[in-house]
Amino acid sequence: MSLYRIELDDTEIKLLLVAIRQVEHTFTIAEAQSVAGGEPLTADYQDVRESYQRLHRKLSTAGETNDSGKPYLIK
Repeated sequence: MSLYRIELDDTEIKLLLVAIRQVEHTFTIAEAQSVAGGEPLTADYQDVRESYQRLHRKLSTAGETNDSGKPYLIK
């Protein structure tokens, strides 16, 4: 796995966090629809979901803080 160092401003980090939450919301809907339809989830589904969750954790703990010194909370 390659590691990259890029500079992101606060707004870009917030945008990425919001996008990840939207993807997770889409996963939740797709999962509910699959269960309701009696269809199994594909084998790689959970791996992809976990990748998004890891990325979300990395971005949300990237050390970005607001004026009070506390991490940003994106809702």
